[in-house]
Amino acid sequence: MPICTAWLDGHINAFEFFGGAARLLIPDNLKTGVTKSDRYEPALNVAYAQMAEHYGTAIIPARVRKPRDKAMAENAVRFGANAIGAALRNRTFIGLGQLNEAIWEVAEEINAKPFQKREGSRLEVFTRDEQPLLQPLPQHRFEMATLKKAKVSPNYHIQVEGNFYSVPAALIGKQLDVRITSRIVEAFESGQRVASHSKTVGKGRYQTNTDHMPANHKAQLQDWTPERFTNWASDIGPATTEVATAILKSKKIVEQSYRSLLGLLSLAKKSGGTTRLEQSCATALTITPAPSYTMVKNIWAEWKPAPVAATSLGDSGFVRGAAYYGGEQND
Repeated sequence: MPICTAWLDGHINAFEFFGGAARLLIPDNLKTGVTKSDRYEPALNVAYAQMAEHYGTAIIPARVRKPRDKAMAENAVRFGANAIGAALRNRTFIGLGQLNEAIWEVAEEINAKPFQKREGSRLEVFTRDEQPLLQPLPQHRFEMATLKKAKVSPNYHIQVEGNFYSVPAALIGKQLDVRITSRIVEAFESGQRVASHSKTVGKGRYQTNTDHMPANHKAQLQDWTPERFTNWASDIGPATTEVATAILKSKKIVEQSYRSLLGLLSLAKKSGGTTRLEQSCATALTITPAPSYTMVKNIWAEWKPAPVAATSLGDSGFVRGAAYYGGEQND
């Protein structure tokens, strides 16, 4: 079910304010976070569960009608609301931004204020006892995502927004849950993440993790090296070698370029042979110093052999001469 963005943002903002993520979350059984309450196996909202996984924290909802499961949180919320409300009750604010700034100021004063019946302050207790127990924050904050289904194709890739991402080959033919953000594409089977890739820009591109390959593909991959491809290209010509080198450099993980190189070099085996491929690569290099396989293939498809110039027969031809046609008569 859809989830309220404010619910997730509240967690994320709290983690960032504290400088770390709690190891355990104990929410109420509100529908925004818990789709089905159960004492032993509650069902969590998918986005909420993914947010918790992103920050490495566990969610254990409180038991229904058992406020003591989170008594400390209940008391802290009550105290904070009363103290902040009392401090700001006679002030007027224009907009939420101004109100939030005032709340931050009062909250800092309350946290720094010494306890009445014991030493220290709330800030000192947090810094000394609680902050060291927090999980470090991940490199990127959690993002709301688009969720969809995708079937694993026979080449162990799923198609997402026009690009292709590998998953373990054992999942061929299965329907997977896919989570898409502005940065990553993740695939899940039965709630377990089975693949994660950085999101690809463009269309028709592949991202392949070698760990996802079946054994026969891995064995073949071990036989492929950048040197083998460049040597193969050099047998065709300098333009093909330059294009092959550019394709090798176009991927952060060089193995991801191998399929493009195989496609490029396979053109030499088709109509027109090495001449057609070399001329196509030379044409592509006049357009860009780093042509892709697709660009070369499109140029290759439009290639036409140069016309053969007509040659004259010269004096060696069979010419009858004017006399044969009556220009001269012999007695």
